[in-house]
Amino acid sequence: MSDTHQPTNSGRSGSPLALLGQKNFRRVWLVGAVAGTMRWLDMLAIGVYVLEVTNSPLTVAMTLFVRMLPMLLFGAVAGAYAERVDRKKFLVKFLFLLAAVYFVLFLLAYSGNLELWQLSIGVFISGIFWALELTVRRTMIAEIGGIKNISAAMGLDTCTNNATRALGPFAGGFLYETFGLEGTLLLGTTLHIIAGFMMIKVIYVSEPIRDVRLSIVENIIDGVRFVKSSRAVMATLAVTIVLNLFGFSFMSMVPVIAKNELGLSPFPTGVLMSAEGCGALVGALLIAFFANSRRFHQIYFFGASLYLCCVIAFSVSGYFTSSVLLLLVGGFGLSGFAAMQSALVIGNTPPEKRNRVMGVLATCIGFGPVGILIVGMMADQLGAANAVTLMSGIGIALMICVTLFWPEMRKLCQI
Repeated sequence: MSDTHQPTNSGRSGSPLALLGQKNFRRVWLVGAVAGTMRWLDMLAIGVYVLEVTNSPLTVAMTLFVRMLPMLLFGAVAGAYAERVDRKKFLVKFLFLLAAVYFVLFLLAYSGNLELWQLSIGVFISGIFWALELTVRRTMIAEIGGIKNISAAMGLDTCTNNATRALGPFAGGFLYETFGLEGTLLLGTTLHIIAGFMMIKVIYVSEPIRDVRLSIVENIIDGVRFVKSSRAVMATLAVTIVLNLFGFSFMSMVPVIAKNELGLSPFPTGVLMSAEGCGALVGALLIAFFANSRRFHQIYFFGASLYLCCVIAFSVSGYFTSSVLLLLVGGFGLSGFAAMQSALVIGNTPPEKRNRVMGVLATCIGFGPVGILIVGMMADQLGAANAVTLMSGIGIALMICVTLFWPEMRKLCQI
């Protein structure tokens, strides 16, 4: 496979400001900002809506389960398929499709005819785009920015994602209290249209692979084979599975804990969820400007471990102020995990295999829905806070196992 796109400036300094000076990099970066804002915004709004309608923690967890399920089902397929199509056009079409889906859901909500099954279909389609966005757009942004600048590129992209994690729930809580779910859905329509037009302006042409002997299934198998041959990538994916299975599952319980344990309405619930994004934004900015590639493994592993420790402390906090502070610190740790995750995978993978290996990464992230389903079922029996405590405790124990099996995760590395 060969890609032709705007010059990467890979020989220049990896300054984040220099990367933002490139029109193509800036546009692809902003598409992530727009899509991410909507993702976290409606994650909060839909979670609050479902809790109000059903009063069931398990059903709330199921909405996030449905959103993340495509990562598990289609992550590897998306990475392999992306090698056979024009990646830019692929993303443009899906962004406009999402805009249409949100508009239909808005009309149903506005007319009072919205059913949970209809909302679930929309959430599932949004989850498919999440899987595509991870494998396709992140590879594009790394290639446009230049592999030598991958720390700055991934740090900037993580900054965007974390800023949206802070802005999205805050705005989602405000919109829900002011305009209801239909206001959130109408905004989703608008934001995805904007993102689609921004992507159209990106100068990036990807040529389909010339080796027609490899089918999509064979590409997936080849990606898995490469992962098994690389200890660095294997260790990275092991941490990914642990954090998504036992850490991120707590997100589905935040609306439940906020209402049942802290007595919060939708807007302060949004503030609570935004705290994690604020802490992650600070951490991502530090990574973008100061991260040394030799410390990528350390930043990644210890960031993930700090996040899990803060999640378990949050689950037993019981107070709004301490909960906000814990999520701020946890978000700071999360930034290390999020920025280094793609950087380690892309940086340790040859160019011709990057999309298929990023697809394997998306599948590992797809273990998140399993954890969400488990924590939802546990919450119905033990309560949301106890379920999160148990899950994050298991996650911490498994992180200790990872560092024993892959001691290089705490040592200096070179990409």
